[in-house]
Parts: sequence; C-alpha cells; structure tokens
Amino acid sequence: MTTDPATADPATSNPPRPATCPSSSCEPGHLLIGIVRPDGTTAGVWPPLPIDEAFVASARAADRVPEARLRFAGPCVTSQCHQWHGDRCRIGDLVAGQPQAAVGPGAAAAPPPCAIRATCRWWSQNGVAACRSCPKVVHTRADQPDGRVADDPRG
Repeated sequence: MTTDPATADPATSNPPRPATCPSSSCEPGHLLIGIVRPDGTTAGVWPPLPIDEAFVASARAADRVPEARLRFAGPCVTSQCHQWHGDRCRIGDLVAGQPQAAVGPGAAAAPPPCAIRATCRWWSQNGVAACRSCPKVVHTRADQPDGRVADDPRG
C-alpha cells in the first residue's frame, strides 16, 4: 500500500491524515480559511475557524452565496468530486500552472503562510507552485448568482 504524500506525516509515525480540499463549500464541519477581498484575491484567516450549522445558515441568508465571499476547506472527496481526474485534482494542477507573482530575494523558496498545508491536496500535488497562486482562487464568482462553481482560476 502506498501512502498519499498529501496525508503522510513524515515527522511522526502517525497514520496518514485525510487530504483537505482548499476550495470546498460552506458546510458544517468545514473550515473558514479565507475572506475574498474586493480585488478577487483571498486573505487568509488564521487560525482557520470551524463552521457550524448556525454559521452556514447566516452565511446563506438572503440567498447570498458564501463561496463567493469566503474560502472554505473541507475533506478532499477524490473521485466523488467533478474536478477529480484519474488520481489528481484538476484545480490543483490549474492553480499550479498560473503565472507566479514576482518575489523578492530569498522568498522564492518559502511558500506563503497556510493553515492547511499539512493536509492540502493542492500542496501534495504541486508544492509551492500551487501555494503561490492559491490566494487567487475563489470557489464561486460573485457574478454567478446561481452559485455555479468557478474554481477554474482562468475564469
């Protein structure tokens, strides 16, 4: 049996942890990990906040689409997700393929801060390339009132 690098904990002998999707839906038990800024990028929430039924009800009040304003993390459901292809998340690969912002000397090796990196599916697939573009991802665009998923960072 092989161990998924997204879930292996090389620092300990602990059993693998489930992989986390960094672009999940607003559901009880998921984590609030970011707030979408007016420019469409995401500001991280630290520490991530577990959400419950009351939060979900409030976030969805007045037919608002929480995924257009907030970023959530939840369990990666692999083949149960329409973004899964073969043994990979297509969104993680798309995010990693985005142009990278210029970084200063010494910053190229360090990924930006992240509350879920230890279990992040995109990190396990693409490493720092996914991390650098992750703040550009919004689950659902605000101009899609029907709540269609707009995970493709290319629009």
